[in-house]
Amino acid sequence: MSQEPELVDRYGGHCASCGARVLWATTAEGKRMPLDPRPSEAAGNVTAVVTRGRLISTVLTKRHAARLRATRAQPLYLSHFATCPQADQHRRKGKTR
Repeated sequence: MSQEPELVDRYGGHCASCGARVLWATTAEGKRMPLDPRPSEAAGNVTAVVTRGRLISTVLTKRHAARLRATRAQPLYLSHFATCPQADQHRRKGKTR
């Protein structure tokens, strides 16, 4: 059974740039991370787990994400930064990946 509607109801919001529906998660470092609300079977690389009432996101390595996608052991999400048509507005200047 999918938890998607429950997550959207509790952690959902909208992207301030493009208006798309997003899930607001928090990284282990305490930073907010917008996620596309539907799991991505093809390219997802972020886990989203409810812990102590918070939606905690973790970005996985390519290998770990591929393994979880193959086994479908856990839904994986995409960061909304990867799909937002306005993502460049939120990139930090001078930072390289």
